[in-house]
Amino acid sequence: MLFVEIFLALYVFWRGVWPLRLRWRWKAALSAVLLLAAFKFHVLYLFGGPKFFAPDVPGWVLAVSTWMFTSVLFFFFLLLAADAVRGVWLLVRVCRRVKGTERFRTVGNRVNLALLAVALCSAAFGMAQGYGVPEVRERTLSVNHLPAECEGMSVAVLADLHIDRTTSPGHIREIVRRANAARPDLVVIVGDFVDGSVEECAEAVQPLAELKARFGVFGVPGNHEYYSGYREWMAHLSRLGIRMLDNRHELVDGGRIAVAGVTDPNASRSGDVFPDAGRALAGAPDGSFKLMLAHQPRLAADSAARGADLQVSGHTHGGMILGVDRLIAAFNEGYVSGGYQVGTMVLYVSDGTCIWNGFPVRIGVPSEIGLLRLYRKP
Repeated sequence: MLFVEIFLALYVFWRGVWPLRLRWRWKAALSAVLLLAAFKFHVLYLFGGPKFFAPDVPGWVLAVSTWMFTSVLFFFFLLLAADAVRGVWLLVRVCRRVKGTERFRTVGNRVNLALLAVALCSAAFGMAQGYGVPEVRERTLSVNHLPAECEGMSVAVLADLHIDRTTSPGHIREIVRRANAARPDLVVIVGDFVDGSVEECAEAVQPLAELKARFGVFGVPGNHEYYSGYREWMAHLSRLGIRMLDNRHELVDGGRIAVAGVTDPNASRSGDVFPDAGRALAGAPDGSFKLMLAHQPRLAADSAARGADLQVSGHTHGGMILGVDRLIAAFNEGYVSGGYQVGTMVLYVSDGTCIWNGFPVRIGVPSEIGLLRLYRKP
């Protein structure tokens, strides 16, 4: 991470600050702002404590620092694209034996200024999209072993809420209202509920107790629960009426549906139980429809091998930015958003219901309250 931040700062300085026709004191001031933005996580660590996922700083400080970091990141990629065009143009000039002029430098600075404006506006737009209340998005999935009586059943999916000390309880209450308005048969929350301790986040989490569904509300931990106090949160979420599944299952609808869930691979950080799909499904009736909840989609192959019919996951936030989603997919076994066939099992990856405050940006990948309509495969 440190090497990436150093490279980011050096490249933007070399291409964006150094060519400017400014006095050295102004270049030094711009460089200081650049360093603060590029090393955001380290700066927040110094002033906001060691919790990089939820630093103890005022909300406006977190928002401004995130906007600055995101702007520098976007500016970096825009400069790279501009340099690719610039390189082709310089090659053409060399082939034509045209000498460089001062006007070329002036035009370059003007282009950089325009790119910086685009980066600043894109970062602001992306953050506005990231912090918005999600709409209900309905999808149809065809799955194996769904009982005839359950044809057309609906599953509301919440994922990656990332509730922290700056989250408004009203924001979560509106998400709950929209989920309940869809009248789902089942509600599942597939990890990354929180970023912070129970003391810090209990008030904002409380509205989750109002979730309602015919077959109940189920959840599994995500990697951020292990950063925030896994055991404390598992107990607290259970007290809110969310049936937390840690490598186990529960039967609903008279035993026709087995809702199973696994822990997260980050359990190794705290010495807790590693995810075990076999243990989670052990004892489930042979003829039942087996729904697996797993925060990380990369666990899909194991779930399929253990006999799950459908796995619901989160973790990827859908890739957050159109185009960047391909990179996110590469780190998650190729899974990033929507439905996939994994052997005989269907995998559904939510785009996420909220966003992590460390990078709360969405462009072309809106957040969602998923509503899955399940039908039997022909």
